[in-house]
Amino acid sequence: MYGNVYDRERARALGDVAGEYKYQADVLKERLKSKDLTPNERANLIAAERELIRQAQKIALKRAVNKGAERIESELDDEMDRVRRRYPEMLEDLHSLQVQIKDAFDSVTGDAVQKWLQSTRTENIRRSQEDLKDAW
Repeated sequence: MYGNVYDRERARALGDVAGEYKYQADVLKERLKSKDLTPNERANLIAAERELIRQAQKIALKRAVNKGAERIESELDDEMDRVRRRYPEMLEDLHSLQVQIKDAFDSVTGDAVQKWLQSTRTENIRRSQEDLKDAW
């Protein structure tokens, strides 16, 4: 676990208590090897060793969860930045398509299509804004 006292103290100073728990469990294992323990002492040492190992695993799991959450948050931030950058461009493209469709149809049908596209776009924008708010 620890090569020397310096590594152990450095890990402790950095807040690496999982390593300390594992070190203490190793110390308990060494004590368990001694022949002069009563059955009650041996049972207590085994229980203490298991508890130390359980605590170390719990700390390691918390670290892994935090790293995973940070990674997911980073990926989400990157995706949100990409969406924010492209959003105005996509609105312009949609507007130009609406104008082209209106010009392609006669005035009554073009106006109806234009109104439908605008209402659809407004609804999609509203939903997108709600999604963005929910994501934050």
